[in-house]
Amino acid sequence: MKKSIARLLLLLLPVFAYGTEEVRFERVPEGGVQPQVVTTRDGALHLVYLKGDPRGCDIRYVTKKAGDSAWSTPRTVNSTPATAIAAGTIRGAQIAVGRDDSLHVVWNGAGGKDQPAPLLYTRSLNHGATFEKQRDLRAGTQALDGGASVAASAPGEVFVVWHGAPAGAAPGEINRRVFVLKSADNGGTFSKPRIANGDDPGVCACCSLKTFVSPTGELLTLYRAARSMAQRDITLMSSKDGGATFQHRNVGPWAINACPMSSASVIAAGSKTRAAWEAEGKVYTALLDERSAALAVSEDKARHPALAVNGRGETLVTWSVGTGWQKGGQLGWVVLDAGGKPTMERGMKDGVPVWGFSAAYAEGERFVIVY
Repeated sequence: MKKSIARLLLLLLPVFAYGTEEVRFERVPEGGVQPQVVTTRDGALHLVYLKGDPRGCDIRYVTKKAGDSAWSTPRTVNSTPATAIAAGTIRGAQIAVGRDDSLHVVWNGAGGKDQPAPLLYTRSLNHGATFEKQRDLRAGTQALDGGASVAASAPGEVFVVWHGAPAGAAPGEINRRVFVLKSADNGGTFSKPRIANGDDPGVCACCSLKTFVSPTGELLTLYRAARSMAQRDITLMSSKDGGATFQHRNVGPWAINACPMSSASVIAAGSKTRAAWEAEGKVYTALLDERSAALAVSEDKARHPALAVNGRGETLVTWSVGTGWQKGGQLGWVVLDAGGKPTMERGMKDGVPVWGFSAAYAEGERFVIVY
């Protein structure tokens, strides 16, 4: 009996050792929250996060060159102080990499009593050394609520996507639309906003959306629809013609008569595109290109997923557990093998702060979770 137990421990030992070597953790610099991280083509990491009063905070930025061990000295991205929102955990900054490693940042601004919330954008054309004066891109749309998103491509297209209501529309989630702004000159100028879900109306008001340019150049956006009060499915909106036309399909059904204040994540996985989202209180993931069945990878009360892909083609999925309004929680994660199947490398960790969630990136074959 003792020999059998000893053999079992020897078999399990490499699994636990693998876990300690594969994933490491770091806190957001300055005790910030809501990190978002991207990697430019030169291998440098670029991290944005929120710091300050949750109802009127700043977007801070640090970078780390390939091979460096420490982040740079933090700088402020927003040109007007205290114009970002951490409260609610879904209206903060999102960042994308564009032409010539330019950086593009969008966030929901803090509105006033008689001022509608602005949709704010800035860019850096010098690898994050400086950021331009922030611009309001809301363009007459109203009822900005759930977090906006930004995507960019190497040829110089930039897409800013958000949801709100057309000017003069009646109140109600069924009247909310997904809007898309396109820039053909790397964020220098933008077209007028286009309604992307005109034939499929209804958006969950307090949920963030996520947009992404796939490795094949397709514009993909995940958003939570609200076609009825009791059905709030994650919907994939795609465009193969640079935002001229859009197609829609449900990828994450959820029968719920409430707004879950959710977010989603999308990442390139080689030549494919992997997404993660919340449905039925769990985090699901799937390859969007293959229309593969969504796989639940978390326990209950999981939300705000983030993704990273390492040099072996493995994927880290990380999420928050038990967080809520003015409530921190735990961090959960799992590593998927190159075929997308969950491995034994998974775990939980305390310490997600109020209004916080995690981001992730790869260091060669290792993963780092920032929270």
